[in-house]
Amino acid sequence: MIVVIIVLAVLLAAALIGLFVPYYIVFFSPHRNADEIEIEPFLDDMDMFNGIKDQAKKLAKIPCSRVQTTSYDGLKLSGRYYHKSDDAPLCICFHGYRGSAVFDFSIMGQFLQDEGYNVLLVDQRAHFGSGGHTITYGIRERRDVLSWIEYANGRFGSDKPIYLFGISMGASTVVMASGLDLPANVRMICADCPYSSPKDVIFYVANRWYKCPRLLWVLIRISALVYGHLIIPRDVTAANAVKNTKIPILLIHGEADCFVPNEMSEEIRLANPDCVERYTFPDAVHGVSYCYDPERYIDILRGFIKRNSGGRQTD
Repeated sequence: MIVVIIVLAVLLAAALIGLFVPYYIVFFSPHRNADEIEIEPFLDDMDMFNGIKDQAKKLAKIPCSRVQTTSYDGLKLSGRYYHKSDDAPLCICFHGYRGSAVFDFSIMGQFLQDEGYNVLLVDQRAHFGSGGHTITYGIRERRDVLSWIEYANGRFGSDKPIYLFGISMGASTVVMASGLDLPANVRMICADCPYSSPKDVIFYVANRWYKCPRLLWVLIRISALVYGHLIIPRDVTAANAVKNTKIPILLIHGEADCFVPNEMSEEIRLANPDCVERYTFPDAVHGVSYCYDPERYIDILRGFIKRNSGGRQTD
């Protein structure tokens, strides 16, 4: 009897450990210091990476207000607010997977301030100053977008124009949020390299980088449920979210992106071509299209904002 109990205990422990590994790799994010901006290199071009890192350090030194709000499920959410003018629109920016707000928006955060906008750089849940430990690829984060909009409207008034920006997972987060009942002062969404669905991007990265079989999806779903209390609904995707939105959406994507293939943003565009514009950048890798053609990137962004500053379409 004792032997049976020992064997069962060993099997149970092995099962829990086996389920924890995919959870740790895919969903887990350790708490980090709120002032930390260092992230692991993700570019083969180290000169480009170090240039972005240097710009991030400059952005981090610009005076800002540390602000907080609470998520729908009770987590503390943290951000950096840069004030330019009482009359200026507010840009709320969401960084990528295991990324950093001041790193991912090291260039665009400064550009938006130079253009005269107020800027709120958000720490996504489970990152830096925000609470939580489970990354949900936009499933819960999209509702955090609404929490930040409600915070902004409470502080600045519901007539303050809001522009949503996102990079990588942050891009999918803001696009997925377009399927929610967002207030009318949310005028537009600008998303750089979004994926079409959490499942698709997890499969893509697992197959391309780790050569994992599709059976991994079963383990991922079980481990997410056991360790992260997270159920991954198949219909909560960026492509589905945009189908009925009236909010203008800009998509930008590098054609050489090997983390989020640019075909995924095309799937999003095709779901609602009346509201979604899409531009690709030849040779650009993940999340750094600006670095390959800054002038074109800025022209696209300025033109989109000018055309859509009035807000969403009407029937």
